[in-house]
Amino acid sequence: MDRTSKKQIIHSGKEKDNQSKSVDQRISRNSDLDTLYTTQLDSMSQEDIEKKVQCLKHVLEKDLRAADLKWSLFVAACNTYRYDTCLKPFPSMYIKNECKDMEALRRAIEVIPPLAVILKALSEPDAYETYGTAINLLHWVLVRLRDPYIKSIKKESYDSILRKVPSEMSIVAPNLIYQVTNTKQSTSEDRWKTIAQGHTTFYAYHGSRLENFHSIIHYGLQQSMCKNSLFGKGIYLSSELGVSLPYSPVGYGWGGSVLGSEMSCIALCELIDHADVKTGDSEDNARNLVTDSIGGRVPNKYYLVTNSELVRVRYLLIYSQQVQAASIIDFQCFRCTDNKGLLTWFKQHKLLTFVLGYVILLASVGLTHNKQVEKYYKLFAQKVGLE
Repeated sequence: MDRTSKKQIIHSGKEKDNQSKSVDQRISRNSDLDTLYTTQLDSMSQEDIEKKVQCLKHVLEKDLRAADLKWSLFVAACNTYRYDTCLKPFPSMYIKNECKDMEALRRAIEVIPPLAVILKALSEPDAYETYGTAINLLHWVLVRLRDPYIKSIKKESYDSILRKVPSEMSIVAPNLIYQVTNTKQSTSEDRWKTIAQGHTTFYAYHGSRLENFHSIIHYGLQQSMCKNSLFGKGIYLSSELGVSLPYSPVGYGWGGSVLGSEMSCIALCELIDHADVKTGDSEDNARNLVTDSIGGRVPNKYYLVTNSELVRVRYLLIYSQQVQAASIIDFQCFRCTDNKGLLTWFKQHKLLTFVLGYVILLASVGLTHNKQVEKYYKLFAQKVGLE
């Protein structure tokens, strides 16, 4: 090998060493920056965690039953196959690559204990380490989505609330009533009050499926979401609780709720007496008929609102047969009794359960006509003495 070649090899080797050192130095600098950045994040997140825990604790201490209802409505929206329309707003932390990660969200919900257990745990120093996922999600639902907020109503006030709508039908009163209240900075409430100037207001009932109420309380009743259009497109309400109740079938909420896992919900709404609110009790065709109506005039005891800005949800009427005391429930006991794993899964996936049952039925019918199965069955029966 000549001298020129040796020099080239030596020079090449030095260049590689220099490049390697340069890369190592860059990696070292980047690692130092990453460590510094991570430390800063940890420092900030620790403050955020403490604030998040305290805010959630305050909400639960202030009104545990109201928080329980709001969370139950969120869970009901998560468990429906119509989550694309019902689960609005949607928790942004469960959106990955612009796709909703429903499996991860549902897994997070499944392991959340009763709110009384969470409230007790929030006083512990390691609360976030134990219930970090639950705290993040509960904080988003109960604190971040604070407008509007739900407030418990005392039993002695139930009659005065129900008397807001004069009723002729005798109907069972709801177990619980909650008030839906807006914050002082609510733009939608301010807009409603502006429209209401110069008009009187009145109250009426609106029935809907349980899973719809998460979006209803946050976005209000929307005429575009109402499927019933026999008497025209719009929001249907009634002056009779008994008329609206069939539109609110019993739905499955949350297994850990003190209100019970199954309930139905009715909205008591305040309406502006406006020309866009059609009423069946009016003799004026301009007020009892919608131009796109198929069934004719609006029936008696019904209201049809063609402008969603004219109606506001003021109260939620809850029907439930399993209302429990809001006391501390042992989480392990809860998992063993109320959640019951497989039973809960069947309740949440009723259509799939029906399909599986049908498949099992078809398989059993087919096996009973199989000669090989009959042969082995006879052998088994002989051995156990059945024949």
